[in-house]
Amino acid sequence: MKKPFLLLLIISFAIKTFSQNQEKITYQEIKSQCSSLPLSQRARLSVTRFSVTTSSINDERNQHAANANNSLKALSLLTGGGGNAPRADVIPVTLGDNLTTMLTNALQGVSCFRVLETLKNNNDLTSEIDAGDSKYSSKKAPKAGNQLGAQIVATGEVIEYSDKAKGLSVMGVGINKKIVKIGFNLKLINPQTRDIIVSKVIRVQSKTNNSVDVGGLFSTENSDPAVAAVMEDGVIQAVQFIAHVRDSLNITVDNIPGNNIKSANGEKEIEISLSNASFASFNGVTSIINTLPGYISMEKSFSSGIGTYTVVYKGSPDDLLTALNNRLGSKYEITGFTPDKIDIKTK
Repeated sequence: MKKPFLLLLIISFAIKTFSQNQEKITYQEIKSQCSSLPLSQRARLSVTRFSVTTSSINDERNQHAANANNSLKALSLLTGGGGNAPRADVIPVTLGDNLTTMLTNALQGVSCFRVLETLKNNNDLTSEIDAGDSKYSSKKAPKAGNQLGAQIVATGEVIEYSDKAKGLSVMGVGINKKIVKIGFNLKLINPQTRDIIVSKVIRVQSKTNNSVDVGGLFSTENSDPAVAAVMEDGVIQAVQFIAHVRDSLNITVDNIPGNNIKSANGEKEIEISLSNASFASFNGVTSIINTLPGYISMEKSFSSGIGTYTVVYKGSPDDLLTALNNRLGSKYEITGFTPDKIDIKTK
């Protein structure tokens, strides 16, 4: 009687090992296919949030909203729509924040995009910049005005969640497995135009101790193994999908769906920033830009010693940089350059 049971265990272990290896290989393949793209050519992406409908014992308004949502979901069971939707107030409160962190970490690991820190955590960075502007900091401290904006925003909404224990009898031996299911709607959005680039619902389920192996990408200590496993599975599928969208749409820093970055005439939009500026020096740079070869149009603003020019220019960023440097003279100094931005300061 022991041999069939032992054989069953061996087969189960082999299937589990094969599944883990397949997932790991897939993740490594994504890393290899994205690694050749230089950082300067990767589209800038930020994982903004994962929304979860929850309730709090101490928050009467949230509790009322959750109860109303639960009533609607219960009604949907009778009408045949959304029958697998969970009660809103049983979804773990921290699930959304954890998914945001995990997806950010996973995308950074595969190098398909230039991944930016979320705005929720940006206070850590701005505090350092504020300290760097004080009289007590060195000249090597971080300065304001250089943070990049996201060209693509990734958001998620958890729409399904269930946490159940199921009993199983094999050869007379009882086994109890905890099965967790999760579903979330993933969106990639162009924040400049509000275009939804793509939207996809991802559904996964995992059992206790059935976590995938992704080379230590995620830390799941002190977590429910089944919940940790289903989150890992969902994040890996999300990364696979995002990488596929990037390849199929040929997304780069100069090619964002919904943007008209390039025109048939070779026009490009480039930002020029002038620091340590007075109103006179701001107008001086305005006059210089107006005379550059290839100049088409410009929008400009001036505030708190910072001048900003959004220039539409016919030619490459390198051409604009060279032409600008030849006209600036001794009053100004170029301090930074990317394909999207030129930084200048008044001496």
